Amino acid sequence: MTSLPPSGTTEAAPDRAPARVLVVDPADDGRDTLGRALQREGYVVDTAARGGEALEKLRAEPFDMVLLAVPMPGTDGPRFLEALRNDARLAQVAVIVVSAPDDLDALEQCLELGADDYLPKAFRPAMLRTRLSAALDRRRLRDAESLTREMDVARSIQLDFLPESLPLARGVQLAAVLHPARQVSGDFYDAFTLAPSGTIVLVVGDVCDKGVGAALFMALFRSLIRASADPVGGGAIQMIGGRRTLVRQSLEAATPADLLTRVAGFTNDYIARLHGRTNMFATVFLAALDPMTGRFDYVNAGHEPAIVIAPDGAIRELRPTGPALGLLPDQAFGVGEGQLEGGDCLFTFTDGLVEARNPAGEAFGRERLRDALRANDTSVSTLVGGVLEALNAFTGPAEPHDDVTLLAATRTIG
Repeated sequence: MTSLPPSGTTEAAPDRAPARVLVVDPADDGRDTLGRALQREGYVVDTAARGGEALEKLRAEPFDMVLLAVPMPGTDGPRFLEALRNDARLAQVAVIVVSAPDDLDALEQCLELGADDYLPKAFRPAMLRTRLSAALDRRRLRDAESLTREMDVARSIQLDFLPESLPLARGVQLAAVLHPARQVSGDFYDAFTLAPSGTIVLVVGDVCDKGVGAALFMALFRSLIRASADPVGGGAIQMIGGRRTLVRQSLEAATPADLLTRVAGFTNDYIARLHGRTNMFATVFLAALDPMTGRFDYVNAGHEPAIVIAPDGAIRELRPTGPALGLLPDQAFGVGEGQLEGGDCLFTFTDGLVEARNPAGEAFGRERLRDALRANDTSVSTLVGGVLEALNAFTGPAEPHDDVTLLAATRTIG
């Protein structure tokens, strides 16, 4: 059958493509009449003579609505509706039954099987316009409600990947916050203690892109980092028998620097080798902090420079020591060293902070961040709260364009 392009003014919103409608009618003149009426209303139209043909077209291309003429030969109409509503991919397609006034039995059967509305065969343009618009609006509302429920579940699951609480250790205070730009986030943070040394591992990461795809990889990156930092055993990917295999390696005797490079290398190679075709990567800041001495090692994998701020406002940046994780396998990751004296704070963040914009389109930037850090006490709660307050005052009502994550660690003993 011939697909009819739109020739009229669509009822769809200016930023929405015209709805695609499939007319299913065994009669040639019926298909032609409906098709032309829909075309005049701005819809993209295709046609089918039987239910089986209609299902093939629906499975091959996306349609927003079906106009189903009844009765059809035999039980073709009811069988078609049952198949449509039992197909998870097609169940949300709106269906309007086109029926003669005396076809009440067929009409009632179709409505019971899930048709959304009906249209008399002798219709006027205003009636056609109103019925189709209402059916599409109802379907879109249900789709939006379903998507909202799914995103709420995804958000809840993702929050479960963040630490329920931050480690407690004498000599160090920790604070962290994550503000997603959407329902789900590509940012993540983590903080956990390694036994028996008591070393605290700090992690802040930012997966490229936004939305659901970034959120899925956020969970993967976070899990790989946490699992490979387990002192019971880290891992490396090796080819064994033609298959990529995770080989456990003991990290019990590893220095903090060794642990960080192995974690970065393992996570990088896993993503690059097993998921390289997705072109997903993450910038990550990793640190291993001794809470008693204040000494720490760090790997900055293509991430924003972390900042060490002293009580007098002096600032030191911890710049990248290697590339982002997941770009290419077998990358080298250098390790930096640092020292937190009494009152010093290690502050790390994602680029959503410095790239946040006000209504005029101006970026928050690194200088405003430094000013906010200097304007607040280096206790973690004051520092994190002060930076967020400065950010919110700057952005005002502007919509967030990226996730914002902050993590701070302050040494409380000299």
